[in-house]
Amino acid sequence: MNFLYSLPLTVSPGAEDDELKTGLSIADVTPGLLGFLVTLFMVIVVFFLIRDMVKRIRRVRYREQARTGVGSDVFIPSAESGAGAADAPPAPKASDGGDTTPGYYKRG
Repeated sequence: MNFLYSLPLTVSPGAEDDELKTGLSIADVTPGLLGFLVTLFMVIVVFFLIRDMVKRIRRVRYREQARTGVGSDVFIPSAESGAGAADAPPAPKASDGGDTTPGYYKRG
């Protein structure tokens, strides 16, 4: 582990002065217009990919909520389960007289 800490000390930083090697100019060292355009293209592509991913995740969540009825006041039975009796949420207890859905508060 100590080897990794001492590794930067063994590499020589190169020329001590701030001059470039002979035959090089500042324009040869910078990425230029092509580098900027490639970077801009990558940013735009990543933006649209993330936007599409968020839309698809949101659609999956909405479908799950619609199928199970969680997060809504009305239970919608799924078509695959027939009458939906097996998927139905438990009825509220008669003792408290209210809904047992998380986040539901009785008015009154």
